[in-house]
Amino acid sequence: MGLPNGVHHIAICTKDIKKEIEFYTQVVGMELVALYWMHGVDRTFHGFLKMGNSSIAFVQSQEIGEIQPVMGVSHPAWTAAPVAAGVMQHLALNVDTEADLLAIRDRVRSHGYWVMGPIDHGFCKSIYLAAPEGIMLEFSTSEGKPIDAEAWIDPEVVKLAGISPSDLARFKNPPAFESRGGAVANPKPDPSKPMMQFPPGRERIYEMSDEEVLRRLSEPTPPVDAKRQAQSS
Repeated sequence: MGLPNGVHHIAICTKDIKKEIEFYTQVVGMELVALYWMHGVDRTFHGFLKMGNSSIAFVQSQEIGEIQPVMGVSHPAWTAAPVAAGVMQHLALNVDTEADLLAIRDRVRSHGYWVMGPIDHGFCKSIYLAAPEGIMLEFSTSEGKPIDAEAWIDPEVVKLAGISPSDLARFKNPPAFESRGGAVANPKPDPSKPMMQFPPGRERIYEMSDEEVLRRLSEPTPPVDAKRQAQSS
């Protein structure tokens, strides 16, 4: 109970949200399902592109436009090139079958984009290309087959990563956890653990209760009243 079962959305910053929407709708074939002012953030657009039960989200603001990309820091030169820790190296989107993989390759190539692959990785087959703003994009299929951990966890790499036999056993079999229905209190912010760095004036968020966060930061009303729009058309 409570385990993640897929990606809800991946958020990527952009200087040109229209260019990204153009690529992912017209070239890749995804559907634009949301485009609005990002909640709680001044002068910032947020757009969602649907892929099955999850989404790719793009975020555009003036500040993002002023940040200059640096190859090898903000984004990689190719799909397996290094970047700064914590930065996305490549984005892999799933397709169901190898036939689907070849179909999306045809679609992308028909728009003039160079695509590499398929490459057979054993547990999946993948194709690769560079998308707008240096996003390294992969399409993959495992054709519904799960990864065999006994075949794909390399003892040499386990040792080089500093993972002991007891660590490996824990990693392969995470402990069960029984939910308390949200009753676990938030711990005090601990600088030894990763922390959000809120803009000046918003540091008090760390002091808010869950109820206050829900009450003060929620914005559930969509920007367009669908019923009113239907009546006026």
